[in-house]
Amino acid sequence: MTIQDRRSQMITMVEQWRQSGLSQALFAKVQNVKLAKLRYWIQKQQHGEEHGSGFIQLNGLPTSGISIRYPNGVELILPAQVPAGYLKMLISI
Repeated sequence: MTIQDRRSQMITMVEQWRQSGLSQALFAKVQNVKLAKLRYWIQKQQHGEEHGSGFIQLNGLPTSGISIRYPNGVELILPAQVPAGYLKMLISI
């Protein structure tokens, strides 16, 4: 099972819990899933709905560098080895 499949399965389970009217503990027991895991996905889904995921997927990072272009036209060209935290900071500006 891929990560995306697992995520989709857990999001579906959270929706089933919401519609069930059961407590989290009882629903987890009936579904044979750990309560902590159910609560993790409930919180993750709530956080995602409020704030968006906050991340974008980057496929095939270029080996020559990374280019960030801002809406005002400014473009940054960085080496491919830039730390992820630094990139996150630059993207959120």
